[in-house]
Amino acid sequence: MKIGSLTLPNIKPQHAWILPLISLLGWWAMLVALMICWFAKGRPILDTYHYEMPHYIVYLSNVGATDLQPIFIVGAAIMGIFFVWAVIEDYYLRTPERNYFPASFHWFVTAVHALAIALSIIASLCILMVSCLKDNWQYSRVHSVFVILFVIFVFSYLCAHSLAFLIYYRHYGIKYFLHSAIVKIVWTCIAIVFVVCYGAFMGKANSEGRWSKYWGYSAIMEWTLVYYYGTMMFIIAWDLRRSSYGDYVEYYINREEDLRKNEEANMSSDHSTDANYNMDNVSNQQ
Repeated sequence: MKIGSLTLPNIKPQHAWILPLISLLGWWAMLVALMICWFAKGRPILDTYHYEMPHYIVYLSNVGATDLQPIFIVGAAIMGIFFVWAVIEDYYLRTPERNYFPASFHWFVTAVHALAIALSIIASLCILMVSCLKDNWQYSRVHSVFVILFVIFVFSYLCAHSLAFLIYYRHYGIKYFLHSAIVKIVWTCIAIVFVVCYGAFMGKANSEGRWSKYWGYSAIMEWTLVYYYGTMMFIIAWDLRRSSYGDYVEYYINREEDLRKNEEANMSSDHSTDANYNMDNVSNQQ
C-alpha cells in the first residue's frame, strides 16, 4: 500500500478489519499483564503519599513506572502502530484506485480523512510518550500533559472521522455511515463522562488530603477509561468490514467504476477528435 511517499505492507482488503483488533489485543494484553504482575508481586505500595489507595488499587501510571515499564511501552507501541495503520487503510480502501468501499468523491472528504490520520498519529505518539516518561517527581508534569493531549487527540480523531461518515451518508445514502457516526459520537460522550468522573474524584481527593479514599476511586476510574478506550477498536474494525455497508455497496462501487471509465473514454474521445481536427487542418492547408 502506497499513499504519496508513505509505503505500508500490503494486506488483503477483506482482512483489513483485523488491524484494529491486533491493536486492541496489544493494548488489553498490556493492561492485564501489568495488573497480574502487580498482584503477583504482592500488591506492593507504589504511592506512599496516598494512604488508603495503595492497599487495593494502583494507578496505571505508577505500575507502569516500575520495572514493568517495558511492558507498558511495548503495549502502547503495538496499539499505536496498528491503530494508525487501520485508520490509513480505512482511507486507502475508499480511494478511487482501490474502490473497495464507496469511494471518496470530493477533495474535502479527502482532507477530512487526512486530518483523521494526522490526529491518530499524534494521539499514538502521545500515549507512547506517556509510557516512556515515568510518572515520578522528575516527569510528573510532562507525563500529565501527554495524557491530556492523548485524550484530546483521540476525541478529535473520532469527531473528524464521524464528520467524514456523515458526508458519505449525505452523498451515498447508505445508512451504515450514519449509524457508525452516531456510535462514535455516543462513544465519545460516554468517554467524556468517565473523564469528568475521574477529574471529580481527583478534585475531591485533593480537597480531603492524603487520607481520602477518593484517590482509590480515581484509580478505578483510570483503569475503566483505559479499558474502555480499547472498545473503540471494535468500531474501527466494523467500519473496515465490507458487509457492514449492506447490499447496496456493490451498486455504488460499480457505479463509481462506470463513471470513472466513462470519464476516461470521454477524455480519449476528445483527444482523438482533437487529433482528427488537426489532421484535417493540415490536409486543407496542403
